[in-house]
Amino acid sequence: MKTSRRMAGTLPFALALTTAALAAGQAMNADSPAVEKLKAKLPSTAGFEVKNVRATSDGTSCITYVVDNGNGGTSQEQAVVEGDKVLRSTTGNTRFASAWNKKCAKAD
Repeated sequence: MKTSRRMAGTLPFALALTTAALAAGQAMNADSPAVEKLKAKLPSTAGFEVKNVRATSDGTSCITYVVDNGNGGTSQEQAVVEGDKVLRSTTGNTRFASAWNKKCAKAD
C-alpha cells in the first residue's frame, strides 16, 4: 500500500493543533463565570477539578466536576448553573435532578 508523504506529514501537525484547541477550551471552561458561581456555593473547593462544562442554547451551564469528599477520597458530582441559580447533585435534590434531566441529559 502506498502512503502519501504529504498526508503523513500533515497528520501530526493536525493532531497537535486539535490538542492545543482542546486544551484552550478546557482552560476557558474551567475559568468560566458559571464555574466560579459553582465554586462560590461549595462548602469546600479542596480537590476541585472541572471534568466537563457544556453550555446549552439558553445559556444554562452543565458542569461535571470532582471534589474531595472529606473521607480521603474524591467524589464526582454535577451542577446546573442558570444565571445566578446553582443546583448541585446533592442527595435528594429533586430540583437538581429535574433541571439536569431537562437541560443537560439531552446533550449527553
